Amino acid sequence: MSKIIKCGRLFSAIDGNIQENAIIIIQDNKISDVKRAEDFAAGANDEIIDLSDKFVLPGLIDTHVHLGFGGNTTLVEVSEPPELVAIKSMRNAELNLLAGFTTVRDEGYPTISGSEIIRNTIAAGLFPGPRVFTSGMYITQTGGHLEYRYPGETLGYSTYKSGNVANSPDEVRAAARLMLKYGADQIKVVVTGGVLSPGNEPGEQNMSVEEIKAAVDVARMHGKIISAHAHGTAGIKAAADAGVSVIEHCTLVDEETINLMAEKGIAIVPTFIVLKVIAEKGAAAGIPDFAVRKATALVGSHLSNIKKAYDAGVRIVFGTDCGTPLTPHGTQAGEFELMLQAGISPTDTLLSATRYAAELLGWDERIGTIEPGKLADIVAVNKNPFEDISVLKNVAWVMKDGKIYKG
Repeated sequence: MSKIIKCGRLFSAIDGNIQENAIIIIQDNKISDVKRAEDFAAGANDEIIDLSDKFVLPGLIDTHVHLGFGGNTTLVEVSEPPELVAIKSMRNAELNLLAGFTTVRDEGYPTISGSEIIRNTIAAGLFPGPRVFTSGMYITQTGGHLEYRYPGETLGYSTYKSGNVANSPDEVRAAARLMLKYGADQIKVVVTGGVLSPGNEPGEQNMSVEEIKAAVDVARMHGKIISAHAHGTAGIKAAADAGVSVIEHCTLVDEETINLMAEKGIAIVPTFIVLKVIAEKGAAAGIPDFAVRKATALVGSHLSNIKKAYDAGVRIVFGTDCGTPLTPHGTQAGEFELMLQAGISPTDTLLSATRYAAELLGWDERIGTIEPGKLADIVAVNKNPFEDISVLKNVAWVMKDGKIYKG
């Protein structure tokens, strides 16, 4: 018995085309064929799923989430028991799935092995959620972005240093290997200061080219990609020089580095929405003043700088930083509208959350498009997102791995 999906309109993400009246045939958890409706006759035992009034597309992919954070005004989870954070994280994962994101990349969890446990729990079918691509903990520096003060350190009686804090190429190399030991799918390094950490500025370069290169070398030896958090110009240039796979935020990128990124094939995940909501709503919501100040200073040039990179041929990939303040899981689809505002075409905007995202993760043989042999990760919306992309805020129907979760 096959599942037969009757599509009103189908965007397969193989290219920019939209197919009318297509039929998707699913066997078990995979797409076995895609046909024109007039060329297909259902068998007596086939299950018919009628989405003929819907616009159908591949399951969406958010390549920058934090499952261990819940969108609160502060990142309270860093000081909560890991068991509680894990329970919250499972609910966060489910919210992403129900919003149409059938795959997410976790860009840093509060504990070394927590996101891998979430990934494996979902993969085992013990709890509903998207496919999870993990980085373990981000690798940062003493006093760097998201380098938290543990209670013992604050009181001055402990010398404990967590495994994600590294201050030399050798320490970065050891930290990267530790993340891979505990099952991370990629390495993430924190190259500049950030918005949510007191005591550092987004423009600061906090990791040297040599330190970044140490992580790049480990990732390449193990066939993994490497992601760099970088807001400031100097840090972005250092990350590009070191040869990272993708730069997160890339807020203050300059023309020289844009050309270098285009030459090296380094992608950008802009995460427009997090800076915008903190700048516009943070003060009223109780976000700390230092974070609102920093977000406000960055948000003005973010869209225009990413547009320059896009025009130069740099691949832009969808990611939202959801889980950070004021961007709860399942509510991140406003990023699509901001990508259009930045001047990214509607086709590339949709491809950024489907095929381009799958290619970045190296999972494009399994997900990212609707074609024979791919896993049956499929979503549907009530209107054409090429005409009104805000419809992606209300995904009507969700299938992951051949199983319907919504609709």
